[in-house]
Amino acid sequence: MNKKHFDCIVVGAGPAGSTAALTIARENMSVLLIERGTSPGAKKLFGGLIHRSAVDEIIPGFWERAPVERAIVTDELWLLDQTSAVKIGFTGLNYAKPPYNKFSVIRYKWDKWLADEAVRAGAFLLNNTVVRHLVTEQTGLKAKKFIGVELDNGEQVYANIIILAEGANAALTEEAGLRKPITAKNLSLHTMELYSLPAKKIEERFNVGPNEGAVIGAIGYPFAGAIGKVGIWLQKDTIALTVGALLDQIVTGKLNPYQLIIQTKKHPLINSLLAGCKLLSYGSHTIPKGGYDTLPQLFSNGIMVVGDAAGFISGRRGADLAMLSGMYAGETAAQAHAKGDYSTKVLKAYLNKIQDSFFYKDIKASKESSDYFHNYQDADFLITKTANELAYEFFHVGLENKKEKMKKMKNIALSIQPVLKTSEDLYQGVQHWGFF
Repeated sequence: MNKKHFDCIVVGAGPAGSTAALTIARENMSVLLIERGTSPGAKKLFGGLIHRSAVDEIIPGFWERAPVERAIVTDELWLLDQTSAVKIGFTGLNYAKPPYNKFSVIRYKWDKWLADEAVRAGAFLLNNTVVRHLVTEQTGLKAKKFIGVELDNGEQVYANIIILAEGANAALTEEAGLRKPITAKNLSLHTMELYSLPAKKIEERFNVGPNEGAVIGAIGYPFAGAIGKVGIWLQKDTIALTVGALLDQIVTGKLNPYQLIIQTKKHPLINSLLAGCKLLSYGSHTIPKGGYDTLPQLFSNGIMVVGDAAGFISGRRGADLAMLSGMYAGETAAQAHAKGDYSTKVLKAYLNKIQDSFFYKDIKASKESSDYFHNYQDADFLITKTANELAYEFFHVGLENKKEKMKKMKNIALSIQPVLKTSEDLYQGVQHWGFF
């Protein structure tokens, strides 16, 4: 590289990093955006959804030029057993028109577009480059400030502010002393397959109109002894299937992620949705799941942490929260640049913005969810099994009277687990599921 010093260096061109670079470039600051993949989004997967209200704060009317796939009008949660599903859902056709609610997107298209927006605003994008280390300068006996990065070729590039948007593994965030080492308990592992199907067949199969989409989340089957989730969402002419669970439960339960997705596809209700589809790609992705107690220190002298590296996940929301955190960090960088002061005293404004956000308050409010996921790891499976067995009996047309039928349903519930245990599982599940 010819240029050796920038106002800001952003590590990672995902939603958080590109938004930070875009925000900074808009302030006529020089910003270097570094991406380890061959292009933004090339190495990443995520839940396939972009929420309109958050992104509209950053790029008003973005859907008019962004590569969105379908406007989501249907959300469903399936309690999935081996041959059945108890379905909870909503379809709102008003979501198919402006201002919309959320969109399905394809990650590599979305990330490339967002990074290009930053480049058009003046950011410099450096692809296929890994940041190996952070460069620091001592400011006292124990104090230091971050002044640059060391690239995989040994070259050092300097900046007044470093923004880490490196993803869930957060190796540089750990190197900076801003977080403890990542453990399997702090992550979930998701595998995804992408299938092609003509748009018209997708619309017929899922009962949606042109440019309308649906999202299906499922718990229960094929998981037992682990908190796991299945997701299906629609793009224009593709269907995405994702299966994920807490990484430590995958390890201790000796679960095979590939086998989990195979089992999921064998379920008759899911198999029928994928009938006739052509498999296009397969991949995997880790997502931070440590919760409030594992959030890192978000800033220090000359550095800030955003997106997955900061642990900003709330329920199924991640990409839009990453973008908001990138915007907040970019705004703070601009404030620091205007003052010529990049110390913690000024960068604390980033923490204030985060703590005032809706998603930080949600993450803090659900701080006990991590304990739930590990203390009730069989709850989803048992609740789902109970619900399906009861539904089978409830809808079965037999020869018993109502009193006899209710007694039979009570016996079914008791045969699976004690009523008090089911009640406790339900109560804890309602408190911590966060599916929608």
